[in-house]
Amino acid sequence: MSGLRVALVDDHRLLAQALALALRARGHEALLLDPAAPETTARAVAAAPPDVVVLDLHLGAHDPAGGDRLVGVVAPLAPVLVLTAETDRARWGRCLRSGARAVVSKEADLERVVAAVEAVAAGEQLLDEPERTALLRAAVLAERDEAARLAPFRQLTPREQAVLEAVVDGLPALEIASASSVSEATVRTQIRAVLAKLGVRSQLAAAAAARRAGWQRDAA
Repeated sequence: MSGLRVALVDDHRLLAQALALALRARGHEALLLDPAAPETTARAVAAAPPDVVVLDLHLGAHDPAGGDRLVGVVAPLAPVLVLTAETDRARWGRCLRSGARAVVSKEADLERVVAAVEAVAAGEQLLDEPERTALLRAAVLAERDEAARLAPFRQLTPREQAVLEAVVDGLPALEIASASSVSEATVRTQIRAVLAKLGVRSQLAAAAAARRAGWQRDAA
């Protein structure tokens, strides 16, 4: 197969350039899109859909949401092949559910990646049905686990979340009160409410529970 247009989105410049050279050696056109501008990338794909988009999941500081967000945006526009160093099978499953045609590890050699690009362009399935089903199930189970893990934190009011965030940062009640323009007594009442909802007995335990759960304060 020759003559494909392949868009590469990866903040590892050396890897992207090496893959581009390998694709061009096979007669394909390789376009390196800017990983620092995800919105521009999506617009570029929409304006001139390539035969395949090769998308990294970790776009570094350029985009905190990484390629996860882009998969769902780009997949309706062009076939997506996710190329990643990520080993979390649940995350692979989420990529497939968001519309990626396949996920390939960055540990694969260039020849295999190029072959995967060509297979995706040809509409071939790189994953057999049992493996695909297993990855999708891993995504579902991980989301259930996350929901259970974060359930106690979702009982917190916005103000209690703010107080817990300050506790996690190691701030004492008096400093939290000063920053919030409320009394220390009010903050201590809020801290007690947080401890009760989380089922812990100390601020240290609350902070530790938040870190273990990967809790983050809801966006305002």
